Amino acid sequence: MRISLVSWLFFDSFIAIFCIINAVSVSGQCQSDQQELLLRLKNGLDSTLSVKLVKWNQSKDCCSWDDVSCDAGGRVIELDLSNQSISGVIDNSSSLFGLLYLQSLNSAYNRFNSTIASRLDELADLSYLNFVEIKTSLNVILSNYVQDKCPLCFVVLVW
Repeated sequence: MRISLVSWLFFDSFIAIFCIINAVSVSGQCQSDQQELLLRLKNGLDSTLSVKLVKWNQSKDCCSWDDVSCDAGGRVIELDLSNQSISGVIDNSSSLFGLLYLQSLNSAYNRFNSTIASRLDELADLSYLNFVEIKTSLNVILSNYVQDKCPLCFVVLVW
């Protein structure tokens, strides 16, 4: 049996469109605990100047928030908070550490005062971490974390 080129292209296009529609529909289903953790993170920081975090609220699915990416199960896997004029403390009680599926965290060019590295090892899937800061004490802490706990992490540090 011979399949014509036109039939094959139609079938191939149909499969591609089906996969795209399926992927889009799955990405917008944030788990409620993930949304709660992100909102607690936002509320624990001074984010009044942030154009991204000001839009985070209960009425919109967290997987559709700017620079928040989720896996097919609705778990937060990427978070980009860079260049948002966020300040405050990310300490051991931060809800950030409840985002257990987080693979990528970019928080460059903000003003954090923290000892964040003491719980970073709880984020077992974390493979990209960007905390470019002016505060060299945080960079030293993160540098030690990378050497001791996450030798496979890609970390951007500026001294």
